[in-house]
Amino acid sequence: MTRVTMDQDTENKVLVIKNMDSGYLVAGEQVTLEDVSYDATEPLAEDELMVQLLYATYDLFKRDLASSSADATELRGRKPVETMSIAQVIKSNNKQFQEGDMVIGRLPVQQYVLIKADDATELKLLENPCEFDDIRLFLSVLGVPGLLAFSSLYEIGRPKKGETILIAGASDEIGQLVGQMARLEGLKVFGSVESDEKLDFLITELGFDGGFNYAKESPYEALPRLVPNGIDIYYDNLSWMSRLNIGGLDTHFDLLGSRHLNAAFSSMRRYGRIMFYGTIAEQTVLDPIIGMFLHNTVLKRLTIRGFGLSDPSFGKKWGKLHMERMQQWVKEEKLKIPTFEITGMDNAAKAFVEAFYSSENTHTHTILAVT
Repeated sequence: MTRVTMDQDTENKVLVIKNMDSGYLVAGEQVTLEDVSYDATEPLAEDELMVQLLYATYDLFKRDLASSSADATELRGRKPVETMSIAQVIKSNNKQFQEGDMVIGRLPVQQYVLIKADDATELKLLENPCEFDDIRLFLSVLGVPGLLAFSSLYEIGRPKKGETILIAGASDEIGQLVGQMARLEGLKVFGSVESDEKLDFLITELGFDGGFNYAKESPYEALPRLVPNGIDIYYDNLSWMSRLNIGGLDTHFDLLGSRHLNAAFSSMRRYGRIMFYGTIAEQTVLDPIIGMFLHNTVLKRLTIRGFGLSDPSFGKKWGKLHMERMQQWVKEEKLKIPTFEITGMDNAAKAFVEAFYSSENTHTHTILAVT
């Protein structure tokens, strides 16, 4: 990468949210760029460093919002967007980081970021022992999304060859990775998605055994057709969406989550495993179905568990094996990571909206290439 020459009053754009509860998100309206120019010639304080953002991904931003204790109303008013990013150190007064180092961590979507001493501990050097040319992998399969998919599947799912898994909401990055890993373990893999195009992609490109378009077919009809002998693992990748009270999405996904969950319970085999990311939609445990929910849990000896990456038995426990196995699978081209890249800071708001409304395309991972 070419060394950046920064003069006094260097242009420095940042992506901000003005309002996320006023209907369908529009780039340039609810999500905009602002200039926070600064004097780049000013010396750094002790342990500070300056980084230039290279890549940012928004796909986990939705999940962070969904799993929080509040909802999108927290984001009323101006708020810079912070998300997992890769950056390069261009100036450092911190012994842990040298000029030219690649770092990864949660950063504001901003061209140049001054990292204060207290915040520097949250950054990590980007380690690339396999020397992958595409460092964007560390924001997807080799990063937080990959670790989340890997640890949840192996810690809770405990996949065994010959079993059957159903992934509700299989079209996003987590769902696609879980499905591909399950295939590598010898499972039959089925998924639900929101369009015929995405269903075709799962089957023809990723090797899923089948699935259904929940916009056209109810899970109550689809599961008896697809898995007449039942399922062993139900991976709920839909319920988290119901907490996104943005642009009218909430009602749609609340109903979706409850229907999938109820249908999956009816199809579970004995000793099946059910996992949820984040918080189950409140509507999925309405009073009328609680009795059936608990009855099936006992009758079929089911294991039901929610999880988060910060749990001791997830990210920390599985981190090393995740990196080893995922790097090997990537090298052997056993995993596909469809990525949609939008280039340029001027397109940051467009990329943000693209990530939120990804049902309109067949890719799974939206990356902003800042430079």
